[in-house]
Amino acid sequence: MNERIQAAAEAPMPASRARSTLRRFLADAGGATAIEYAMIGGLIFAVIAGSLKLYGSRMSGVYGQIGSAMAQVD
Repeated sequence: MNERIQAAAEAPMPASRARSTLRRFLADAGGATAIEYAMIGGLIFAVIAGSLKLYGSRMSGVYGQIGSAMAQVD
């Protein structure tokens, strides 16, 4: 049984079958949804990373003041 599957996989595909397979592949929209979700997730990640970087650079002075105030309390 395994030899038959391997032989079928290695056999050349007729042109009409190749065209129908290509048409089915191009008409399949299942992968497009996954790509859209990946792009949305990447965009959300980029916004969060940019926000954290901006927040960290603006808040470093505030954290420095808090740290020096805490050192004076001791």
